[in-house]
Amino acid sequence: MNIVRSRPGAATSVRATRGRALAAIVLTVVVAACSGDGGSAVPPSEIGHVHDLIIDEDTVLVATHRGLLRLEDGAYRRVGDEVHDLMAMARNPGGDIVASGHPDLRVERYRVDGAPSFLGLARSSDEGESWEIIGLLGEADFHAISPTEDGLLAGDSTGTIWRFDADGDGQPVGSIQFDINDLAVSPDDAAVVVATSYDGDVAVSDDAGQTWEIEDGAPPIVEIEWTDQGVLGAAADGELWAAPSPSDPFERVGAAPGEVDTLLVGDDGVWAATHDGQIYRQENDSWTPLVRSDD
Repeated sequence: MNIVRSRPGAATSVRATRGRALAAIVLTVVVAACSGDGGSAVPPSEIGHVHDLIIDEDTVLVATHRGLLRLEDGAYRRVGDEVHDLMAMARNPGGDIVASGHPDLRVERYRVDGAPSFLGLARSSDEGESWEIIGLLGEADFHAISPTEDGLLAGDSTGTIWRFDADGDGQPVGSIQFDINDLAVSPDDAAVVVATSYDGDVAVSDDAGQTWEIEDGAPPIVEIEWTDQGVLGAAADGELWAAPSPSDPFERVGAAPGEVDTLLVGDDGVWAATHDGQIYRQENDSWTPLVRSDD
């Protein structure tokens, strides 16, 4: 989960071929079962994991296995007609949304013969109503995207780190020996980057993602964010850990109200999406649920 910044003017996979084929089959079945109607309601129990949040003033955009959703009046509403399995999402320095994951294979332009169902890097200039491919369709599946001052840093499912400029031109710059779940660039020093794995590994780079060091003493953090006081991380079980920097000792500072899929530190507080499809906002020492239940 990256630190989400308000838009301007507003506050080659190493996995087995058999695994790829199975993922593509599962994705096709799931997508076929989805409604592609923009604006339609999606119950929390049906969204799968929440992989990223973008929060701008009163707008809450949610990247899920069932496409891009918008949280409105306590309910999830589908954005646009395409239902991509969004594994990562962020807002680029120009204000557009960028995302990655697995494309909606009902749409012919996302199919690449002989290639895995990887979305590459996609961009939306209309808040997710439509998408254009910047590049790497069928080649890259980014699980984490973090904005920088002049572009993006992204980590794919093989542990490869990519740097993209403002025009979307990118190249690999380094790698980590784990499947990246989260990536965050320091707001104070763009050379300092922290990454986490799905297993709770923490790695730090001080050269903008070219080389990495595993922090063996860190707690099992799967989501991490920069704050005004350092970093805040969440373990899969919801425990929250803070440190002055990702290389310093961590201290337990509380817990989110459930198993955490996504953690966000924004200008107006801390947000957490949990495995049951709920989104919470931390207010003082309590957590307020924002999504009405399916009932």
